[in-house]
Amino acid sequence: MVASPDIAPSPTDLLGEMLESVNGLSQALTERILSAEHGYIEATLLTPEQLYGACLDNLTAMLGNLAGIAPIRLEAARAAGRLKAEQGVPLAALLHAFRLGGRLIWDELMDRSDGRATNALLDMAAQVWALVDVYSDSAAEAYRETADMRAREDAESRGRLVRTLFGEHSVNPAGAADALRTFRIPELSTFVVVSIDSAASPSSVDRMETELRAVGVESVWDTEVDGRIGLLWASATGFVEAALALLGRTDARVGVSSTFSRPGGTSSAVEQARIARRCAGHGGRTVTRYESVPVSLLLVSVPEAGKLVAGQILGPVLALPPEEKQSLLTTLDAWFACHGSTTSAAEQLHYHRNTVLYRLRRIHTLTGRDFTDPIDAAELYVGLRAHQLLGS
Repeated sequence: MVASPDIAPSPTDLLGEMLESVNGLSQALTERILSAEHGYIEATLLTPEQLYGACLDNLTAMLGNLAGIAPIRLEAARAAGRLKAEQGVPLAALLHAFRLGGRLIWDELMDRSDGRATNALLDMAAQVWALVDVYSDSAAEAYRETADMRAREDAESRGRLVRTLFGEHSVNPAGAADALRTFRIPELSTFVVVSIDSAASPSSVDRMETELRAVGVESVWDTEVDGRIGLLWASATGFVEAALALLGRTDARVGVSSTFSRPGGTSSAVEQARIARRCAGHGGRTVTRYESVPVSLLLVSVPEAGKLVAGQILGPVLALPPEEKQSLLTTLDAWFACHGSTTSAAEQLHYHRNTVLYRLRRIHTLTGRDFTDPIDAAELYVGLRAHQLLGS
C-alpha cells in the first residue's frame, strides 16, 4: 500500500513494511552492535552469525507486536539472554544491544515517514521504548539465571577436579591429567601439601593464594569439614620456606607434608599434612612439618596406644584435682621446652626456680620417673605429648 503524498503513513503500516524487510534490518542492527561494542566478537565466544540470528528473532517478535499482528512473545529475548551468558558476553553489552535495537526501529520509522513526527508516530515512540524495556528485562533475567547455573556448574566441575587432584592419581589417571592441566601444575617442581584447621577465618585463607603468588608460590585449595587443604609448588625450596612463614600468620594449626618433586605424590602428602596438623600447636609450633615431630607423629598415628602410654606414665598426675594437675603438666612442658633448664623454665613461667624444682620432684614422686634420668625423662616427654595430643 502506497500512502498519498498528502497523508502521512500510519505507524502500523510502516511497521508492517519493516517486518517485510526484517532481514536487512537485522543485518544493519548486527553491524551497529559490532561497531558500538568494540571487541564484542573477539572478546567472547559469540559468532557474527549467532549475533545476527538473535537480532533477527528479536526484531521479528518486536515488530510483529508493534504492528499489532502478534502478542508479546519473550522467547526470543530469553534465548538471547541465555546465548549471551553462555558465550561470555557482558550483561551490559546485552542490554546495550536491545537499546540499539530500539533506536534502529525508531530511526527506521522516522526515515520511512519522511521525518514527519505525527502524533501517532510520537505515541509509537513510547510503545517502542516500553517494549524494549520488557524485552531487555526478560533477556537480563534469563542471562542471570544462566550465569548462575553456569557458575554452579563451574564450581561443581572445579570441585571434582580438586578432589581428583588430592586423591590417588593412579585410580583416575585421566581425571588427574585434566586436573593438572586445568590448574597448570608442572610435572616437576618442589611440592608440599598443607592442612589448615578451621580456626583460620575463611577470608584469611582466601587471601593466602594471592599472598603466596607474591612470593613465587602457586597453590590450589580445597575445603574440608575441619579446615582447608592446599597443594603448593614453587621452582625452589626457598620459596616454599617463605610460603610456610606466611602460613604461620594464620593463627591456626597448620600441618605441612614432606616436600616431593612430582604431583603424583600428592595423595600420600595429604595424609602427612593432616597428621602433622594434629601435632601442631604443641611445643610452641603453629606450623608443624611432618618430619620435624617424630614422637608426636607416632602417637597420633596409633592413638589407642598413645592414650595407653599417657595413662601408664602420667596416671597419678592425671588423677589429681584439675588445678594441681595443670600446674604440674605446665611446669613439665616448660622444662622440656627449655631443654631441661630449670632456671629458664622458671623465667618462662615467672616462678622461682625452687618452685619449678618442687613440682618436678612432685612428678617424680607420683610417677616414679626421675626427670634427671635420661630414660625416665624420655618417658615423661612421651607421656606428656600423648596426653596433650590425645587426652587420657
